[in-house]
Amino acid sequence: MFSGMLAAKRWSETRGENVLDTGAPWYDVYKTKDGKYVAIGSIETKFYEELLVRLGLRDRNLPAQHDRKGWPALRKAFSDRFLEKSREEWCAVFDGSDACFAPVLTFSEARAHPHNTARHAFVHSGKVDQPAPAPRYSRTPGAIRRAPPERGEGGGQALLDWGFSGAEIEKLKSSGLNFKE
Repeated sequence: MFSGMLAAKRWSETRGENVLDTGAPWYDVYKTKDGKYVAIGSIETKFYEELLVRLGLRDRNLPAQHDRKGWPALRKAFSDRFLEKSREEWCAVFDGSDACFAPVLTFSEARAHPHNTARHAFVHSGKVDQPAPAPRYSRTPGAIRRAPPERGEGGGQALLDWGFSGAEIEKLKSSGLNFKE
């Protein structure tokens, strides 16, 4: 898709100038009143219209969605509006909508988010909370077979696999390289 858009002169290789790389004001991340962030990606007209409704900007005289000359004005309107409420307040405003909106979460927040909790999107293995294996199938679910390796675990075998000789490995050990067999 991107190669075709580039060939058709519909994609710039300069970051932040394109529809899908934060160039478009309706496909970007915005700061909220509490210093947190939300993401929007309302590309299609019906989703964009819903975005405007939820932001309370539908009846404002804004530039057209795809009018690139108007993007600075749209970005300012969106930015100013998102700064009026906290991230959680915006989540409540957009709850149940098709406006292509999501809170930007920290890793800890993502693990605890109700959507991810309901989908069992994270698992605990060893000392690590991590994303659950994907994809997940009903008849052949993925599973973590063991805890992540401890630092240096399997290092000796890895060196052997990479062609290091026993003498070279001993030299590395004596120089301070720490690994477990």
